[in-house]
Amino acid sequence: MENFYTEYEDMFEEYIEDIKRYLRNTNEEYIKLQNKVHEILDKNENLTWILEGEIKNRTLSNEECFELSELVKIYYDIQSIEEKEIFFSGSREAYLFFKKIGILK
Repeated sequence: MENFYTEYEDMFEEYIEDIKRYLRNTNEEYIKLQNKVHEILDKNENLTWILEGEIKNRTLSNEECFELSELVKIYYDIQSIEEKEIFFSGSREAYLFFKKIGILK
């Protein structure tokens, strides 16, 4: 019997994207953080360019530095929500697997 990762290795990233899509549609805190990212980037074109790797001849103002710092904080918060959801999703998969093979009744 193969484990989940080995069996679905080529689709693992798609599985993770499904979890993120689920969060974007159901988790209010996640949605709020995503909206804040878009709000910051919509009003700071220079940050958008820098985050896309276009850094030649670009400098950040003091305000943009604060906004970039805020984006980093938001990113960590988003990452934390995603990691928790992935962990619980894995736990759910384990539970269902154990139930299927008769370890749990």
